Amino acid sequence: MTHTEAVLLGVAVTVVLDLAVLRTRLLLRRAFWTAYAIVLFFQLVTNQWLTSRGVFDYGPDAIIGWRIGTAPVEDFLFGFALVTQSMAWWVWWGRHGVQRESPSGPRRFLTRHATRTRR
Repeated sequence: MTHTEAVLLGVAVTVVLDLAVLRTRLLLRRAFWTAYAIVLFFQLVTNQWLTSRGVFDYGPDAIIGWRIGTAPVEDFLFGFALVTQSMAWWVWWGRHGVQRESPSGPRRFLTRHATRTRR
């Protein structure tokens, strides 16, 4: 599997995951695209720096050949899939109570332990 094929598969899985499986529908929200524009700006800067210095070098047979600056377009598609899945899972876990707030005040263990030592 080439880099391009893996990236396109990753984008397809991400879109299906967001819209049909997790149903977070981030891709339909203006706030998502605003946040993604900010991420994309920094990805452009970082990819330009890394690829122009030869930190990453892609063989011509592994990519389409389209570049934005010196970075292949596949890098930006991979970044899209990575950021979108991270955000979709975060929203889904939050909706399902995985990220519960910790109780305010001292922890029970500390409270019980302090009560025992005072007696």
